[in-house]
Amino acid sequence: MKIPTTIVVQSTGLADAWGQLVRLCIRDGMEIETEYGNLSKDMCSVTEIVQPFLEPMLHPQFPTKELHLKEYVKQWERNYDWKKQGFKYHYMDRLIHYPMANISETDYYHKSNEYYINQISEISKKLPKNVSRRFQAITWIPDRDLFVPEDQPCLQRLWFRNLGNNNVEMHCMWRSRDLYGAWNSNMIGLLTMIKKEILEPNNLKLIKVVDFCNSLHIYKEDWEAASLVERYNVNPQIKGRIL
Repeated sequence: MKIPTTIVVQSTGLADAWGQLVRLCIRDGMEIETEYGNLSKDMCSVTEIVQPFLEPMLHPQFPTKELHLKEYVKQWERNYDWKKQGFKYHYMDRLIHYPMANISETDYYHKSNEYYINQISEISKKLPKNVSRRFQAITWIPDRDLFVPEDQPCLQRLWFRNLGNNNVEMHCMWRSRDLYGAWNSNMIGLLTMIKKEILEPNNLKLIKVVDFCNSLHIYKEDWEAASLVERYNVNPQIKGRIL
């Protein structure tokens, strides 16, 4: 039986990572039907990025370009009105308003300090002071997300570690990701938020990002365009490899 490929990519910046991932997914991704009834090329991926803020962060062939990116970055802000925009969940809301145990939906949306945990603020306070493997934030709420028919968060977990000398690393875990249409803007939005909320207030430097995707995929309607994507080869010594 054919199984999805697992890809390991090492890259300098985001643009380079996206270009490598797209090329590898088109070449080696497993063709598999999605729950929406359309076909995709799918793989599991682990991507290391050693200069996450290297410009350009956006690959020149990323399809939605700067206009969509600017709007998407706004969605990572604390005051973004995600309900007004019709979204069923909001990453930042889950990260800074994660419900405490045994709290009703009414109490959760009341947003009282008694009912939620601001995971990002806690990490921002503790990360500069400790070398620890315990600093993580999650988005999945099982008693909601396992049972609703609408969308559930793709981003599942953020993990941080202080490496000393004001250097930190971040790992991010995603259950599902549209590689061609979303990966690059996903990462820019996330990193912009992390820079604003955690790095700059504490004079920290992010020197390594590891991005894990359970299902990184390109939908069939994008295969032709994705096949034209070139690697943004900042450092030819760093190459993708397949496990």
